[in-house]
Amino acid sequence: MNVLGVDVGGTSVRVCARRGAIATRPTPGSYAEFIDTIAALAPPEPVSSVVVGLPGATGTEVPRWIPALRWMDGRPLAADLSDRLGGAAVALANDAQLALLAEVREGAARGARDAVLVSVGTGVGGAILLGGRIVRGAHGTAGSFGWLPSAGIDPTADHGALELAASGSALDRLAGPGRTGPDLVAAARSGDRSARAALDAWATSLGTGIAALASILDPELVVISGGLCAAFDAYAEALRAAVARCGSPDARRVPVVPAALGQDAGVIGALYAATQGEELWS
Repeated sequence: MNVLGVDVGGTSVRVCARRGAIATRPTPGSYAEFIDTIAALAPPEPVSSVVVGLPGATGTEVPRWIPALRWMDGRPLAADLSDRLGGAAVALANDAQLALLAEVREGAARGARDAVLVSVGTGVGGAILLGGRIVRGAHGTAGSFGWLPSAGIDPTADHGALELAASGSALDRLAGPGRTGPDLVAAARSGDRSARAALDAWATSLGTGIAALASILDPELVVISGGLCAAFDAYAEALRAAVARCGSPDARRVPVVPAALGQDAGVIGALYAATQGEELWS
């Protein structure tokens, strides 16, 4: 029997059966179309177990708050997918938690028992591994690091202070009119002093948040994933300096490294979760 991993993002859906080729499609615009898309990408053979990673707050059966795909909220997604896939066992999970699982099994955190992943893209999210198990939390949202405080910034109803200070969207705002975060990174790399100062300030905000996480959770390492992972070398020095300045004595020494699996991490983690089930979770 096949197992199926699904990773759902705001712009694309990635599906993989066992460890075959990963199929990628644009994220559908409606619930019915989403169910149809996953069913069409599933293998023709019977599927025994499916795990779906979602970018937001979700129970194991019903998504609760998926900001990029609000048409999913409150829908019986696990049950509906199970019906379409011939009675397969379907479970939902947070996408960052699945990405950390993948990085621990075969990526930058391979073999770790205690690790933290910080996902930095449009927003800021993350995941926690303690004692070799991924921590879900009481409501499935452990690792919502974007809600950490950040000096001088008030959260909104939908966005935490650290997310407002240190996400990809924040970097876009720092870049100024007509420019994006990647433009700012490119300018900093080329020696533009104002761009370098802006990028370092952004990285310092992120590093201060990571220092708090490392001080509280005492991980073996912190993995940076998400869209800003590719630019890690451009801001690593300022980020690590902030961790060393603001962290506890042990946190100051914690390695902060880029993710190794890139955009495949979520779907790889979903496959592991579909194969091994509840033993992975705390």
